[in-house]
Amino acid sequence: MATNKQALDWLIADAPAEQAKAARPLPPKTLAILAAAGLAVAAVFTWHAYATPSAPAFGTATIQRADIVKTISATGKLQALTTVQVGTQVSGTVSALYADFNQEVKKGQVIARLEPDQFQAQLTQAEANQASTQAAIVTAQNNVATADASIAAAQANLDRTKSVVDDAQNTYDLTQKLVAAKVSAAHDLETAQAALNQAVAQRQQALAQVNQAKAQASSAQSQLSQSKAQELQAKAAVDFAAVNLQHAIITAPIDGTVISRNVDIGQTVAASLQAPTLFVIANDLARMQVLADIDEADVGQLGPNAQVNFTVDAYPTETFHGSISQVRLSPNTVQNVTTYTAVIDVANPDLKLKPGMTANVSAVAVRRDHVLAVPNAALRFRPAKTPLVWRVDDANKLQPVRVKLGLSDGVQTEVVSGDVHENDRLAIAAAGNAKKSPQTVSPFQPSRPVGRK
Repeated sequence: MATNKQALDWLIADAPAEQAKAARPLPPKTLAILAAAGLAVAAVFTWHAYATPSAPAFGTATIQRADIVKTISATGKLQALTTVQVGTQVSGTVSALYADFNQEVKKGQVIARLEPDQFQAQLTQAEANQASTQAAIVTAQNNVATADASIAAAQANLDRTKSVVDDAQNTYDLTQKLVAAKVSAAHDLETAQAALNQAVAQRQQALAQVNQAKAQASSAQSQLSQSKAQELQAKAAVDFAAVNLQHAIITAPIDGTVISRNVDIGQTVAASLQAPTLFVIANDLARMQVLADIDEADVGQLGPNAQVNFTVDAYPTETFHGSISQVRLSPNTVQNVTTYTAVIDVANPDLKLKPGMTANVSAVAVRRDHVLAVPNAALRFRPAKTPLVWRVDDANKLQPVRVKLGLSDGVQTEVVSGDVHENDRLAIAAAGNAKKSPQTVSPFQPSRPVGRK
């Protein structure tokens, strides 16, 4: 306390002398030095205010080993491995239904019937036509037999006339010799000649009868062949009518589940150019597939048996798994966007997945297991900085200027505020060294690491 009191007394005693010194004006040289020092201090504070940013706020993350998977996203539809549309080959009215939605059916099981009366009538008519042709065959066969008998009779008559001709010829030759020997009269020779001529004429008639009988036999044989052909045609009509009657009974072509029924009892179905669909049967819903549309830019990254994960809206919290069995070569182009269909095999033991569901697919393109991994947030981290430009003064010195930016068109950016003016010169990267330009170091700029861009 004494020391402090003595110092206070000393200051009071010397105050007049100090006031006298302060009252004396400083030399001009001293004033100039003090002014320069003040400007230098102000410049340093200004530089630090503009050039030294505040420490950015940041968190931390730890580098760890992890499994990294590159995936390709797509959408697709679920469907059964085998789906059969059951139709009808004949037209008719549905008289009975034996299967309904979601019902299990076996191959060959009757699932519907058409009204059979019309088909039964057609079968009866065809059978009657066949019986008629069979009777015609019998008649034609009888005609052939009659014709054959006529040929035999005509041939026998021809043979008889040959002997008559031979006998008349012998009589004529003998009579000619007797007349030449003047044993018989010339009139006898004329009689023998007439008898010979008559025998020859009868032979010609018998030959014509043989030819006529043969022609009749040929005609009868043709009629028989025609009757047999008509009988075959009638038999085919009977078979066709029988098949149509059989087609009135609709059976399941495969084992499976009925997922669609498109008819009701009493409804008329018409099978003309295209068979109408009565039922749709899925073979095995425990094994399904997803048909996913893969963009042409991604399809080259998918290999055979690539693993796939997908979700459906019905179970948003559950992930299902499958593998790609095929990428079809046929392209699908819609509005100039080309995709390819990937077939994904899926197990469905719990029958949760249903045909027609939309699958949000994530296919594994590349996978790396147990590798060093950093969060992408660390790669994107940049210390927060106010935009800064470097103005070039008349002496080609760089001066930092903090600015506030606005709209940008990719080439130029609007300056909303800042100590810059029209026609000011700004530093830019040197030509040919745009990627890595040399940095100008200011004596007032503190050293700090350069962030990754």
